[in-house]
Amino acid sequence: MSSLGQLSSRLDRNLQLVGELTKALLALRAQLTNKLDVLKLTSADVDKARATVIEFLNALTPALISKTAVSEEHRVILDKLIQAGEPLPDWIEDFGKIAEMLQSRAPLESSQLDKIMRVVGFLQGEAAEDVRRLRSR
Repeated sequence: MSSLGQLSSRLDRNLQLVGELTKALLALRAQLTNKLDVLKLTSADVDKARATVIEFLNALTPALISKTAVSEEHRVILDKLIQAGEPLPDWIEDFGKIAEMLQSRAPLESSQLDKIMRVVGFLQGEAAEDVRRLRSR
């Protein structure tokens, strides 16, 4: 596959993941702020959001523990956290707690949603960079 095709394919995957996670985090924040009705979201939407975020965190955590990314998305997040000098054990612990809370249907705090959104932001930034690369070709 050409480098342009690889870049385009990676961008598609990245944008799909970012979209799914953003929708999931929006649903969880709407539940936290009692705005589900305003956004016309249901408890089924929240359940799907929980599952999406749990799946994401459960896949990301082993990459943070081993410092070895198995996917491009994990590599981006791992690299950004390391570049920022972030203590990976803290992220691992926080993501573990968040995943447990989501599985037990316990309410999350805004700061916990913000922490997830921060790593989603890394993926958004990478997507923006990929778009820039595509336009420059």
